[in-house]
Amino acid sequence: MTTTPRRFLVTATPPTTNGDLHVGHLSGPYLGADVFSRAQRMLGHTVLYASGGDDHQTYVVTTAQRLGLDPVELAARCNREITATLELADIGIDAFTSPDDVYRDEIREFFAGLHRAGKLVTRTWTFPYCAETGRYLLEAFATGYCPECLAGTSGAICESCGHPNDVDSLLFAASTGAGDGAVTEPREVEILVLPLEEYRERFTEFYRRRRATMRPHVLRFVDEMLSRPLPDFPVSYPADWGIPVGIDGFDGQVINVWAEMLPGLRHMAGVARARRGPETPSDVWAGDSGFELVQFLGYDNTFYFAFAHLGLAFAHGGLVEPTAIVTNEFYHLDGSKFSTSRRHLIWARDLVGKYGPDNVRFFLALGNPEHQPANFTEAEFLETVRTRLHEPLRALGTALAPHTGRPLPVPEGTEALLDRYRDRMRRAYTLETFSMRQAAETTANLLALLAARAAGDPGLAVAGLRVLASRAAPLVPGLASAIEARYAAAAPGAVPGLADLLPVTV
Repeated sequence: MTTTPRRFLVTATPPTTNGDLHVGHLSGPYLGADVFSRAQRMLGHTVLYASGGDDHQTYVVTTAQRLGLDPVELAARCNREITATLELADIGIDAFTSPDDVYRDEIREFFAGLHRAGKLVTRTWTFPYCAETGRYLLEAFATGYCPECLAGTSGAICESCGHPNDVDSLLFAASTGAGDGAVTEPREVEILVLPLEEYRERFTEFYRRRRATMRPHVLRFVDEMLSRPLPDFPVSYPADWGIPVGIDGFDGQVINVWAEMLPGLRHMAGVARARRGPETPSDVWAGDSGFELVQFLGYDNTFYFAFAHLGLAFAHGGLVEPTAIVTNEFYHLDGSKFSTSRRHLIWARDLVGKYGPDNVRFFLALGNPEHQPANFTEAEFLETVRTRLHEPLRALGTALAPHTGRPLPVPEGTEALLDRYRDRMRRAYTLETFSMRQAAETTANLLALLAARAAGDPGLAVAGLRVLASRAAPLVPGLASAIEARYAAAAPGAVPGLADLLPVTV
């Protein structure tokens, strides 16, 4: 079956550079976007995959303060660590950037253009101000309780339900880093906002057309948001960490880091294009570039991508709009959410460094939190990888060892069986039905079948293992490459040696 070639622009939410990636991060957007990108190239499509460090989050400031570090130095160090971790985990990203002067100029010009076009409006916003910290309560500088689901949260967004909040709606707001008795006073500040309600009809029509490529939780969130007036989205706020607005009348304000992210991703995509596909259109984020935008993110960021960024794209009028927003739910560690700030985590570099990228990628794909939270324990990781990956591979190696170097006939019906695997994997990799879990589960099932049949049906095992390697390459690229290398080294049609395919055993 042939398919029409497509062009995909793939993004993973820029990680906050207040720490390295933990296993919860890796299990989400970064692995998902990598598997999707590898799969589309395997299917004959063009892909650019981009992300970059989210240096201007206020969490960088609060973490640096807690650690006694300079925020600029912390962000630079974390960018280096994250880049190294992605490489260690075999995440084949085309560009992972960090903010520089060119980036900051592009961001300022993007919002200056929207301001000149009258798309941004001025609103008087009331912020609590903490004299003890010298900060307005916003983003990580504020803590309290979500007015929607009542969970404890920071300012701007609730990580539990994904709903936005502001300093007026955040319940029992308190100043981060201040003493228990710290007093705040309300201060009125004129800021720039994007009035999302003005785009209600555009949002409604967009999600009517895109329901097939949005995950159910995203659509439920969209319906919840559209059931009430949409909020104004702050584009600027009073702070000294971030990119200065650079528009008259807004001195002492920086661009909201979540607003910054849209043109920031556009910049990152441009870097990816320059590195991987210089023959493609110069502005791959343009609405007429021919690229389909596929964005991978944690569910807690849904508001920003589903409304704030899309609203900015509507306001701009010339940008590509997302074909799909692919969310993942929370990944828990021993029953509680992974958390960098609480140090409840396993660093991705430690797990991958100990057990190798293929073992980690296989497990994280197999139990991926696509539609509901999942839980990680090292004991379950070891048991699953041993029983569903290593033991079948060892059984295949043992059963086929007596046939090494000899040709084996392929039994009748083998191709029909393997075509079922190919078709199911194609469905798991296709945008409209993308599922790492399905791809990993189907691969594990075929591996178990081949291992069980290998002694009496070695021809099936030999043919099946090579097809498995080809189709499972987006999930376990190192293993797939090792299998292909063994087949390439063997005489044509002969059984290759298949011992010790995974360099790290568990």
